[in-house]
Amino acid sequence: MQKLNLNKTLPILPSRKNVIGILGGGQLGKMIAMAAKKMGFTVFLYCPKGDNPAESVVDKIYHGEWNDKVKIDDFASKVSCVTSEFENIPSNVLQVISKKTLVFPNSGTFKCAQFRDKEKTLAAKVGFNVAKWYRIKSIEDLLKYTKSLNYRGILKTNSLGYDGKGQFLINSKKEINEIWRSINFTDCILEEKIDFRREISILYARSANKTDCFFPLSQNFHEKGILKKTIAPTSINEEKLIDLKNLVKKFSNVLNLVGLLTFELFELSDGTLIFNEIAPRPHNSFHWSIEGCDNSQFEILVRCICGLKIKDTKNNGKWEMYNLIGNEINDLKNLIDEQKYSYHIYGKKIVKNGRKMGHFTKRS
Repeated sequence: MQKLNLNKTLPILPSRKNVIGILGGGQLGKMIAMAAKKMGFTVFLYCPKGDNPAESVVDKIYHGEWNDKVKIDDFASKVSCVTSEFENIPSNVLQVISKKTLVFPNSGTFKCAQFRDKEKTLAAKVGFNVAKWYRIKSIEDLLKYTKSLNYRGILKTNSLGYDGKGQFLINSKKEINEIWRSINFTDCILEEKIDFRREISILYARSANKTDCFFPLSQNFHEKGILKKTIAPTSINEEKLIDLKNLVKKFSNVLNLVGLLTFELFELSDGTLIFNEIAPRPHNSFHWSIEGCDNSQFEILVRCICGLKIKDTKNNGKWEMYNLIGNEINDLKNLIDEQKYSYHIYGKKIVKNGRKMGHFTKRS
């Protein structure tokens, strides 16, 4: 729970004296920092030592582990407010920081996003359609519940999974023992496999001053569990869109959200929407908003955590966003030669299979 007096602390106006703190040094942290500096803020970064592209664009770097309370406390005492670029930040870190400065989104929002069972339970409670799922803690659980799903499901770690990691598709009974050994995790979720027409995402933002906004919907395409392409804006039935926005707000109200919250959803052939997961931070499927909207998701996040007014963002045409994954970053000549592309190279030093190295956008 935020302990500081928001009325005395907010709004935080653009000034080099006012410092935005960012937890995590990846590409999202880099793009948050770039947006904050463009608006006139100073930016400090806290992250463990490593391949951190955000370090190249911030004013000051604090290197430390997530369990180093002394360094975290020092960092928190130097900034006006803090946000995180990734959802798996230990919730106790956010609680420590919140004793010194403003933290948005709050630790409860991150804790909900860190555990699949928590986000699914809340989604069902507020009225989202949620696919059948079961908590799995043993091979006996897995055998029991895969049978109820006719041996057709997806086994996922309950926490720490992203970009397809920690997930195994189950198609037959004979695979189960090997999959259980491979996942090597004793707290899992078994989900019913959904035959969906497409995946869409919706991004909602709420400022500390209580104003809020939505971004146009995105449609997403994955390869090997990793987002490869997004097209936006996309559309759904107007009544369903109104219902969806109401559910998103109900979910966000329970969390007392300040900041960004993205909802990934599956759309069935009959138009039914099924909740998949949330992310309380800038989302890959809205990187197109940098070129494609009057305000990017990164600018809106900075405005949210500073208590500045926000309103619904409008797109300026149709856009496509493509991720550059792994060695694709080494084949940029054609991309750079084509001036119709806007490209963003994250600056990661180490190239790995499945690692997001950059992205580019173009008008559809």
